[in-house]
Amino acid sequence: MKVGIVVSDRDDWTAQALMASFSRRQMDATFLDFSELKSGIGKRLDFSCGDVNLLDLDALVVRDLGRRGAVDVSFRFEALTALVELGISVINPPEAISSAANKYATSRRLHGASVPTPRTVATTSPKIAEEALYSFKTAVSKPLFGYKGKDIILLKSSKQADIESLREIVERRGMVYLQEFINVTSGSARDIRAFVVDGRLQGAIYRNAPPGEWISNLARGGRPTPCPKTRELEDLAVRSARAVGAIYCGVDLLESKDGLTTIEVNGTPSGKGIYDALGIDVTEAIAEHVCSNLDHRKG
Repeated sequence: MKVGIVVSDRDDWTAQALMASFSRRQMDATFLDFSELKSGIGKRLDFSCGDVNLLDLDALVVRDLGRRGAVDVSFRFEALTALVELGISVINPPEAISSAANKYATSRRLHGASVPTPRTVATTSPKIAEEALYSFKTAVSKPLFGYKGKDIILLKSSKQADIESLREIVERRGMVYLQEFINVTSGSARDIRAFVVDGRLQGAIYRNAPPGEWISNLARGGRPTPCPKTRELEDLAVRSARAVGAIYCGVDLLESKDGLTTIEVNGTPSGKGIYDALGIDVTEAIAEHVCSNLDHRKG
């Protein structure tokens, strides 16, 4: 069986772990950088990436689509959708990656699945944005399509400078996504990253923010430590993954006074943090899902 691993950095820990997990199952895996993606339309529809004919593959696992701008990302998603229609197994499904990447889409799907999530307002109006901030008192502004904790801003209605920053965000981006700030009950700046594969919680870590900081993303200096599994955590993590349609994902949760609440779902997560903290290689479960799914389809 032939599997493509879509990634922009071949040295990425998760990409290398996926390659090793597929190799242990005697699966023929290859790295694909979608900056070399091509589709031709003539008598037949063809798709290639570098010198690889994508129609020869049995499955694609998307670790990192890569991007230069909105136009090329749209093309990459359309290509993935077409490959699914042509019978190639794509993990995660393009609609799941899209739903997880778009924070408003994630929030809407979490709400639709009755998964606890912070109050959120997305708006194109500076006036409505200010009203929302006054309602929340403290809120987090996030880029609609963001990653690794970049460009996340903490805003307080009591600070005029923050009101002005909020106006500037709406003017510059054309809209703002505001999520109510949750005071965590742990007493320290941390969140929980739960890793789900095929409807099962593989493990979870606390992501602890650096001293004096409030953003806990590992890419921003956060430190991973073991987080115990609980029935509540497993239930919310699995339901969050199901809400966006992900086969594998990282679910980010906060410990609030009312219990756990899901803030985001990552449809192309790194497995390094959970491996460093717990010694769990989640790519084994991903590879097993791909292998079992292909065996079932061919059987």
